[in-house]
Amino acid sequence: MTIRIWIICVFLLSGVLFYGCSAGNVSAWREYKVYCGMSSKNGEVSEAAWQRFCDRHVSAAFPDGYTVLDATGYWRSGPDAAAKERSKVILIVAPAAAREKVLSVAKQYRKDFDQDAVLISTSEAETVVVSAKDTSGK
Repeated sequence: MTIRIWIICVFLLSGVLFYGCSAGNVSAWREYKVYCGMSSKNGEVSEAAWQRFCDRHVSAAFPDGYTVLDATGYWRSGPDAAAKERSKVILIVAPAAAREKVLSVAKQYRKDFDQDAVLISTSEAETVVVSAKDTSGK
C-alpha cells in the first residue's frame, strides 16, 4: 500500500511540474487582435490614412512586427437589423507586458478616426519562430 501511494504521489507531482512549466511558457505570450472599423462619422478611412496611422502608432509601439488583416465586421444594429463594415484587424503576438501598448494603439485609433468603439481580444499564445538560423533540420 505504501508503494502505491508513493507512485501516485510521484505521478501527480510530475504532472504538476510538467504542467506548471509548460503553462508558464504559454502564458508569457499573448495574441492581441485589435478590430478597427474603417467607417467613421467623417466617411470611410482611406488606405493612405490607415497606413499613416500604422506607421506612426502601430510600428512605433511594435517595431518587431505585427500583421494587418482585411475583414468585414458584422453586428446587430437593431432588433431585426444587421450592419456590416469594412474593417482591419491588427494581429500582434507579444509578451503579456505589451497590454498597455495595445490599449494605447486602440485608444489612438478610436480618437483619430472618431470611432464609437474599438474591440481588443486577447488569448494566450504559444510561439515558435522557425528561422534560417535553425540548423537542426527539424
